[in-house]
Amino acid sequence: MADVVPIFFVAVPAAVLAAASFGSAGVLQNRATHKTAERKPLQPGLLVDLVKLSGFRLSVVLGAVGFVLQVVALRYGPLILVQPLLVTGVLFYLLLASALGNHRPDRILLVGALTALGGLSAFLVIARPSGGRGNFNAGAAVPLGIGLVVVVAACLVASTRVPQEVRSVPLAVATAVCYGVTAGLVRSLASGGSGLDLLGQWQLYAIVVVGPAGFLLNQNAYQQGRLGSVSLAIITIGDPLVAIVIGMTWLGESISPTVWSVIVEIVALVVMAAGVVILAHRANEVGQRLESTDRAPQGIG
Repeated sequence: MADVVPIFFVAVPAAVLAAASFGSAGVLQNRATHKTAERKPLQPGLLVDLVKLSGFRLSVVLGAVGFVLQVVALRYGPLILVQPLLVTGVLFYLLLASALGNHRPDRILLVGALTALGGLSAFLVIARPSGGRGNFNAGAAVPLGIGLVVVVAACLVASTRVPQEVRSVPLAVATAVCYGVTAGLVRSLASGGSGLDLLGQWQLYAIVVVGPAGFLLNQNAYQQGRLGSVSLAIITIGDPLVAIVIGMTWLGESISPTVWSVIVEIVALVVMAAGVVILAHRANEVGQRLESTDRAPQGIG
């Protein structure tokens, strides 16, 4: 019972608030990337261009708040629980996009939200995620690091060889992988100590590299995608899936292992993904109206 209280009264609320911060930041970042010159993946010059925009600067603040809340959530809850909860960020993304475009949420939003949240709720209820050792040593992390480098490199190569209209797909995949790995590193770091002790943990320095790389790739994905809906869906779905694999493989976390439970868990994740796709598609339509409003000539007087 002692472990359940911090999970439900600290980790869960912190994860949902983090999702709200990340979703709001995503809207502002998506708008900002379409106001800057196009850059190649992982070029820091894109951040130099973006930081000149007030909307992007606000998004960085919101992202930082979200990250702090995510750290709190991962300090008290297992990775397999926290990262799927961040899927709710897509709902906050769409709510803010609708508000900025002066459009009320409609039935499509309601259907997508209920589908995504229903799938998420079913997964969490059936899976009953439990925390493991919460930490992994540097030796065990070597395969994870190699896999990360290989996947991101493959995605970057693919982004240079596919047509412009689908270039955001491999970049979004690379972003999702970086975000999922970063979450695993944060969970491991939070379980390994506090205060000055953190300076001696290798995970901290890995986070400093992988986290910003994922953030920059995220901006590249938004910029390549016309309005970010495809990127949003891939990142939102891919991040928790990567985190689940890391939690079970490297951190010793577990979910209900029975055959029927696993089948229901997979179905629940598919339902959740379908809801995210519906919301992302709706975000694309809302974004088109918002972009049209931004570009429309203003009347005099």
